[in-house]
Formats: sequence, structure tokens, C-alpha cells
Amino acid sequence: MKNEFEVDFYLYGRNSFTRVRTPKWSDVEEFLMKLKGDSGGVRLRIVPEPDIGPMNLDVSTEDGFYFLTLLECSESDLTVRSYWDKSKTGKNKKIQIYGDYWPEQQLTNDFDLVVRVFKEFFDTGNVSADVLN
Repeated sequence: MKNEFEVDFYLYGRNSFTRVRTPKWSDVEEFLMKLKGDSGGVRLRIVPEPDIGPMNLDVSTEDGFYFLTLLECSESDLTVRSYWDKSKTGKNKKIQIYGDYWPEQQLTNDFDLVVRVFKEFFDTGNVSADVLN
């Protein structure tokens, strides 16, 4: 069964917010392209939210850094899975995205990766644990 989605797009500091119910992939991709090189976010949410399993995928970006998170629900808890770059071990640099500081290892500059993760979630309703763990 194919999941139904909603997608939200927002740009920080511009009072810009758009929601599309039952988007096509081209809608999601268009929002991601608008986000590239800007500051804001995209959220792709399964509707209705499942009782168990992945619920939504988010990306927030500022200054070319992308912060990817996947929220999923189990029988007893909510879990947030995020990107983690194991090749950046030993670096303790923190990057600010909208007032919060994140380890550089938890962020990516690879916009193509962001698009691939969103496409996987759009197609399957999940993201491989190899990418978001």
C-alpha cells in the first residue's frame, strides 16, 4: 500500500510557509530545490500518522549545512534518527542552525544526499538505517 503524505516548506525570516496535501514527487523535489542555498526546511509527513513506524522526515538548513531527521514511533516511545558522518570522527566542531548547535558529524553539505533521502522516504515510507541511524 502506498503511503499518503503532506509536505511543508518554509523559509526562515520571510514568513514563507506552504503545505501541499497528497503531493507528487515533483512537488517535494521543487520544495527541496527552493531550499538549496537558502535557509529553511522541508517536512514530509505520512498521513494519517502511523501508530508504529516512521512518521515524518525533516531537513533544516542554514549556511549550506543540512540537518536530516526521521521521527518514528514504537509501541512505547518516539525515536529520532539522524544523519551521522562517521568519516568526520574526532572533530568536535559545532554548527549553528537556527539557534541550536549540532555536531558537524550530524550535518551534511551534500544536497544530492538530501534529495535521495527524501526520495527514498517518499517511495518507501522509510529511510535505510545505513543513512539515518
